[in-house]
Parts: sequence; structure tokens; C-alpha cells
Amino acid sequence: MAESTDRPVEESTRKAAELLMQALDELQRNSPAAQATLQARDELVATRTALQQLAARFEQQIVAETEQRIMLAGQLTSLATSLDRLVSHLQDLGDLMGGVIERINEAPSLAPVSSTPEPKPSEPPEPPFLPGGEGVSLAISGVPGFQVLMDIQKALVGMEQVVGASVERFQEGDSRILVHLNAPLRATDLAADLRTATGQTLVVEESRPGLMSLRLRFLAS
Repeated sequence: MAESTDRPVEESTRKAAELLMQALDELQRNSPAAQATLQARDELVATRTALQQLAARFEQQIVAETEQRIMLAGQLTSLATSLDRLVSHLQDLGDLMGGVIERINEAPSLAPVSSTPEPKPSEPPEPPFLPGGEGVSLAISGVPGFQVLMDIQKALVGMEQVVGASVERFQEGDSRILVHLNAPLRATDLAADLRTATGQTLVVEESRPGLMSLRLRFLAS
């Protein structure tokens, strides 16, 4: 009687163990698939996130370009309006000047004709170059030769208002000399002293004491 009772219990235990082993096998077989599914889901989420970020950047770029186009269109409109106003003002000014000229031509001359010429206004005194700073940049064009350039440098050093003169450039008849002064010196006086020293004619082409720049030129004999 005891054996018949134990036999169903053993049979149930064996079936339960078999079912447990089958469940474990199923779990092992399904585990890689589950992992692959989870990995695919993670990749899908990452891809969707990247696409969302890319779409956001595109949207920002489109908004920025739209704003730039609107601003540029506004600037162009303002410029066109300003040009139209300028053209209108110029036309009005031209009409006004034309009317003034016509009235001047039509008006009789009331001033008596004088046989005595009016005295010419006196010219303002020539501003001199002043000492100080980096010195006077003296450019001379048409220099006949190197020896004449040396004579010019010697003549400059011999002037009372000059404390030094150094040649910075000489090429194809054009030279530049840096002149340091200890007293005011006018461009015409400097040119006259150089004419006396070289025996040739020099003229002042440009004198700009405010910029410490002077340009002389040799005249062909």
C-alpha cells in the first residue's frame, strides 16, 4: 500500500522537474532574441533622437535665414527710398540753380564800371615746417644722378635750420630724404638753397607742413 502511494508522488515530481527543465530551455533560447530586441529598440530610440535634433537644427537655420532675408529686404527698401529722395532733392536743386542763373542774366548791371583795377588780396604767409617729430619726409623727383643726390644731402646738412639729413631711397631718379630740423623752415627757402647748391632748377610740387611732407622736382635744363 505504501509503494502504491509513493509512486504517484514520484511521477508528479518527475513531471514537474521536466516542466522546469523545459521552461529553463525556453528561457535560454529566448534570451538572445530578447537582448537583440532590446538592442534594436535602443538603436531605434537613439536614431529617433538624432533625427529630432537634426530637424531642430534645420528649423533653427531656416528661421535665421528667413530673418536675414527680412532684414536685408528692409535695408534695401530704405536704401531705395533714400536714393529716391536724393534724386528728388538734386532735381529741385537743379531747378533752383537754373532759376537763379536766369534771374542773374536778366538783371541789369547797376554797378558802375571802374577803370581802376581792384587790388588783389594779399596771399597768406607760407606756413613753415616746424622742428620735432620724426622729421620732414622730403621726396625729390627727376634727380639727374647719384652725385647730385649727394650734393643735395650736403646742402641740406649745411643749412642752419637742419640738424641731419639721411637718404632713405634712390631709384630711377626718385629719392626720399628724411630731414630733421632745429628751427622753422619754409619749402620755398629750402628749394632756393638747393637750387643754389646744385646749380639746377627745383620747384615745389607739394608742401604739407601739417603732415611733415614735402615734394620737390628737378626741371630739365
